[in-house]
Amino acid sequence: MNETDAKGLLDLGVEIRIKNHGEAKYPKEPLAGVTSIPATGQAGGTIDVTTFSDPVKVYIPDRPDTGDMDYEYIYTLIKYNAVKAYCDNTAKDILIKYPEGDGAEYTGICQTWRNEKSVGSDALKATLHTVPSTLIVDKTKDEVSALISTTAE
Repeated sequence: MNETDAKGLLDLGVEIRIKNHGEAKYPKEPLAGVTSIPATGQAGGTIDVTTFSDPVKVYIPDRPDTGDMDYEYIYTLIKYNAVKAYCDNTAKDILIKYPEGDGAEYTGICQTWRNEKSVGSDALKATLHTVPSTLIVDKTKDEVSALISTTAE
């Protein structure tokens, strides 16, 4: 395995960015570093189309269901407020960037909250909850680079 292949096995460098729907570029800096990201694909359901003449049940695929897309991040008031600024009940574009530079993009509505905490457990975390309103689209390394601003805002 070469170094490039090994990099894809690591989680170092996973980033998320959010922008208002329709804006040209994502911010140069990623949004609050995340500690977990959701799957970007899910199997669609099945629809039973069996008739009385079929010797076995017959199914066709239903449309895919992206479900909720939740991200966890370490809670600090600064990070929480940065994330909360995007939680205004309007459509946002969300970009996940993976360690090798490729990614996934979708549009959705954002919510955030502080997670539960008990004595002696991990650091306090918060959740960024997104509800997709579009399909999740894979992006190449070049497409991801083109979507991210090169200047600080």
